[in-house]
Amino acid sequence: MPTISRRAFLCMLLASAATPLFALDIKGVQYISIAELARICGMRYKSASDRKSQTVFSKITRMDFTVNSRQMELNGRLVWLGHPVASNRRMLYLAKRDYLYTIAPILFPQKNGTPPRLFHIVLDPGHGGKDNGAMNSRYRLKEKNVNLDISLRVGKILKANGYRVSYTRTNDTFIELEDRTKIANRLKADLFLSIHCNAASPSASGIETFSLTPSWMPSTGSTKMPSYAREKLPGNKSDLWNQLLSYYIQRSLKAVTGAEDRGVKRARFAVLRDLNMTGALIECGFITNPTEGSKLGSAKYRQSVANAIANAIMSYHSTLRRLAKSRK
Repeated sequence: MPTISRRAFLCMLLASAATPLFALDIKGVQYISIAELARICGMRYKSASDRKSQTVFSKITRMDFTVNSRQMELNGRLVWLGHPVASNRRMLYLAKRDYLYTIAPILFPQKNGTPPRLFHIVLDPGHGGKDNGAMNSRYRLKEKNVNLDISLRVGKILKANGYRVSYTRTNDTFIELEDRTKIANRLKADLFLSIHCNAASPSASGIETFSLTPSWMPSTGSTKMPSYAREKLPGNKSDLWNQLLSYYIQRSLKAVTGAEDRGVKRARFAVLRDLNMTGALIECGFITNPTEGSKLGSAKYRQSVANAIANAIMSYHSTLRRLAKSRK
């Protein structure tokens, strides 16, 4: 995880305060140049010969941007932006809110505010009971069963490492979406993780991790920002930590499984909207894909997925502890 010294961070803050951000208004969205982004981050930038892509980099960090794209790469991992990268006078521009809510929470978690405590974790195996979720008839897989198995494996690892773990379900039970969030809130948990598998055409594959979409930003699956996007939901109180957690999970899953990286994404899912804690939703692969469906049917592969998720949570917790210690 890229870090900077406390002294360098304070110098960066002073420099930012001394030189106000220049924002370019594009269709009502405030944008900053990639050159400005590099300055804020204390890094350098370079442009491709065709000026259609630009890179911000240091010895330990690299960010790649492409004009008109909502996808960026952060240290080789795909992260989705809320707004597409724009171009003006041979310079690329990034939405200011994407710096504040998509990039900064990952690169500079020391700016995210007081680190939340992390001891009690609620795991939410998606679907259950009358709701089978996605299906793969060839391998006789029901998503609800795969979700539950992975969740129980994650919980076992976390318990062995000293965490308190609760579940929204531990058997084949149907639970309404809003009740899953209510369970976590009632237990006053510190972290909520909803575990799912994806479904689409047989050719679709890969893993993706979702955090709640911040207010005034479109979700990854939408190119427009509906009027309700202006509303700040209860779960938005943890926007910065949600993003950091999701990045840790996606990075870990990609490294362990080798699956296609579909990225850190945003959505206003029902199980994320009303959370009083940090939370994320994971799609552990496409149960409808012949290759991934076969893997998800394997206990050994499900254990590797569980290992990746648990390790990500513990790595995230290590960062929280480091940040808490530095604030004393």
